[in-house]
Amino acid sequence: MKYNNHKKHALFIGRWQPFHNGHKFLIDKTLSEGKNVCIAIRDTEISEKNPYTYEQRAEMIERIYGDKVKIIRIPDIESINIGRNVGYGINIIEPPEDIKKISGTNIRNGKETSLPKEVEEYANLLKTTIWFTGLPCSGKTTLAKRLKEELDNKGYKAVHLDGGELREKLNEDLGFSEKDRYENLRRVAHVARLFNENRNLVIASFVSPTNKMRNMVRGIVNNMKLIYVKCSLDECKKRDTKNMYQRAYAGEIKDFTGISAPFEEPETPDLVIDTENNNPEQCVQKILDELKL
Repeated sequence: MKYNNHKKHALFIGRWQPFHNGHKFLIDKTLSEGKNVCIAIRDTEISEKNPYTYEQRAEMIERIYGDKVKIIRIPDIESINIGRNVGYGINIIEPPEDIKKISGTNIRNGKETSLPKEVEEYANLLKTTIWFTGLPCSGKTTLAKRLKEELDNKGYKAVHLDGGELREKLNEDLGFSEKDRYENLRRVAHVARLFNENRNLVIASFVSPTNKMRNMVRGIVNNMKLIYVKCSLDECKKRDTKNMYQRAYAGEIKDFTGISAPFEEPETPDLVIDTENNNPEQCVQKILDELKL
């Protein structure tokens, strides 16, 4: 990216985040006035209160603003000092009160009890597990990964727990009998709860084929949003690049959901996502809208 060295900019200094409402307001306001913006990101140490590196912050800003803003890296400064008659003006820009009240810092520090109701609801989302259930190849993992990317860009601390990955690592001792499936989900539910208790939003993608199993998970996870990824069996078979359905019909895979093991449609899902008639982008946007993320 090339910049004219003689072009003047409005300088913003700090640990800037484009998903922070106050930060975004200040940047957008300056751009709307036709001014050039330079964001000087402090290269501070990573901590619970400062979970992003300079590179991650720069990437997030570039995703939203592209080449509309210039980004530079500065050391962790102690104070800002300006001499006399150096040609710079200092402006104090106050965001509207409704934006100032919603402070991500306050929420992460557990101060949400004194905030408005809508902010408390937002804080509760940080302790939520979004649980995808559906037939094999219905699109659970695809949606979970795309949702995590969107939430990461918005500044949430999101963790993705995937059925296939956890079976290869945490639960490699379990098979696919009803008893083992139940135990697999029980363990995962406790892992999700631990992440939630540490203010991590969890995205879980598991077949979780019966209502009994889903109710067990809901009983362990304090705040769960159950999303039914709806897709017909015929369409799931078409998407099966690993030929799992074909092998199940041939008897090579036992207890395969939808073929030799049952799948029950959820009785009371919080949201139904039709992946057969909507593309992944449309599905993820619906989830963001419905869950107010």
